Amino acid sequence: MNYSEIIKNIENREGKRKSYDFKRMRYLLGILNNPHIGLKYLHIAGTNGKGSTSSFIYNILKSGDYKVGLYTSPHLERYTERIIINGREISEDDFVRLSEKVIKAEQEIISEFEMLTYFEFITAVGFLYFKENNCDYCVLEVGMGGLSDSTNVIETKDKILSVITPISMDHMQYLGDTIEEITNQKVGIIGEGVLCTSSNRNSHIEGIVAKKAKEKNAPFYDLNDIEIENLEIDDRHTKFDVLFKDEKIENLKTNMIGYYQLDNAAVSILSILELRNRGLLNISNDSIRDGLLNTNWPGRMERISENPTVILDGAHNFDGILKLTESLKLFKYNKLTIITSILDDKEHEKMLHEFAKYSNEIIIVDLSTNRKTNLNTLKNEATKYSSNVLIINNLEEAIEIAVKGSSKDDLIVIAGSLYLVSETKELINSVLKKA
Repeated sequence: MNYSEIIKNIENREGKRKSYDFKRMRYLLGILNNPHIGLKYLHIAGTNGKGSTSSFIYNILKSGDYKVGLYTSPHLERYTERIIINGREISEDDFVRLSEKVIKAEQEIISEFEMLTYFEFITAVGFLYFKENNCDYCVLEVGMGGLSDSTNVIETKDKILSVITPISMDHMQYLGDTIEEITNQKVGIIGEGVLCTSSNRNSHIEGIVAKKAKEKNAPFYDLNDIEIENLEIDDRHTKFDVLFKDEKIENLKTNMIGYYQLDNAAVSILSILELRNRGLLNISNDSIRDGLLNTNWPGRMERISENPTVILDGAHNFDGILKLTESLKLFKYNKLTIITSILDDKEHEKMLHEFAKYSNEIIIVDLSTNRKTNLNTLKNEATKYSSNVLIINNLEEAIEIAVKGSSKDDLIVIAGSLYLVSETKELINSVLKKA
């Protein structure tokens, strides 16, 4: 099979499992000689911030001269983005070769089990790649939830860290209708006796996380355990010092923009320092500095153009939009144009209301996924809160109109869905040249 045939095979698979146990995954991995066993894992779950936190931790470890695997989802442009070792995506050839191994193993269990899902399949490829390359550490971002997520097939003895990033209402049709149900899914990654850290600032949610950690005899730390000092934050950089226990690290800097990225950075540093305290890592403060500075996470407050400034952000639920609009206060601008589209299973009216509080204009565009919300529904909701709402089906045309209608001191933000971020990535360079 070639790469395009493998991608077609993956995209034809079901998105969600019908049963939420690991029996099928364990059988498959057993046939593949259990590539998930024997590696060292840092496991990250949450609703928002888990990708950025995974990237911070991965880059710090990489700066410490370790061979580090990074498994994330979803991808923005290429499937190979999901599986990385030390800055290099898995090659298309390796992706095909390992996918063929997974398909062959799947044939041995197909009579007893259903086909692997989209996510199970890619997760198995990731395990094979990390094992084949003898990674020192593997940073695994949970796909959805935690307790029943395919990444949670790893064994507790191989896990050195569980991180719970901010939890909010999302994926309710799969994880539960209350914040308590959703949180209980996320904390399912906490391993018996395994260090657990959290960046949740909601005291109720944090209480549930702390309780689960206690039940699992897992040493627990959160943002109350680390102090941020000498903070300087603007629309391009965040500079700060940290104090954790009796240790102070000065002159830290990240190019990741936004107040919420400070929390992601802080929990990452906290995690690394406590792993070092426990003798599980040998890493210098300079490596921590370098790792933070070298972290860039596409589609997260990403500045993709200047004059006017165009920001691309992956905020795709109400809590994410709140964090986005809070961080927009860091920017100086005359007019704000929001280009958005939102999936139907999200709290789209609340999200549009939040956009309307800050924007001068909202442009609603179409998406090429069947999960999209009807454009007229979005328009009717948006016009309750904003007097300047446009429907422009074509994303490329919407960006051109926004750029041409803005001065160099204006701001354009494209946000609301990861599908929107992905589609923008595909066409942005050609659009900006035209505009």
